[in-house]
Amino acid sequence: MQKILIVEDDKWISHSLKLYLENSNFEVHLYYEWLGALEEIAKIKPDLLILDINLPGKNGIEIAKEIRINSSLPIVILTARWSELDRITWLEIWADDYIAKPFSPRELLARINTILRRIKVDHNSDWNTISYWNVFIDIDKKIVKLNNILISLTWNEFDILKKIVEENWKLVKRETLMTEAIWYDKYIYDRTIDTHIKNLRKKLWNKDLILTVRWEWYRLNK
Repeated sequence: MQKILIVEDDKWISHSLKLYLENSNFEVHLYYEWLGALEEIAKIKPDLLILDINLPGKNGIEIAKEIRINSSLPIVILTARWSELDRITWLEIWADDYIAKPFSPRELLARINTILRRIKVDHNSDWNTISYWNVFIDIDKKIVKLNNILISLTWNEFDILKKIVEENWKLVKRETLMTEAIWYDKYIYDRTIDTHIKNLRKKLWNKDLILTVRWEWYRLNK
């Protein structure tokens, strides 16, 4: 049974969501504050984290940043803020997805299943390793190394990089990355992919590794 950790100080939301997810065959753990949250994650070893952005004392952005130092744990952000700037910011702190309050538990469940299903597919892949320039990708272990140094990527970033590298120098359309790499067809027309590409360039210390062609296509640089 897959495990989900919810870090949310609103006990009504967290308990209601716990019941809903348990009825959907998940093992659910609750935590109500930022203090000790990282230790709780290490203890429980969840398959996915649902993280409130507005925790008392320390917000979810700082927690997400700390998690991303050493972990690619999938993170879904809960937030009451919903401007385009906010969405870009959350992606830049390496969250895998976000959903605004008030939200539909059914929609949140669908997003959770999308992330976890994609992870399962990747682990069952016939691919093993891919190398390009000074970047090494281990498909089975979801590991990316730059000059033999481990790089922490989100699941979305990993799958986008994997898809582009697999295509060698062919053009890959933004819509293809949305529907075939991260399976989010509802976001085709926003800046989600642009933000992930920006993060990849930054983390891999190479702004020229992935080229943008006419704002709609991406490919590896030869």
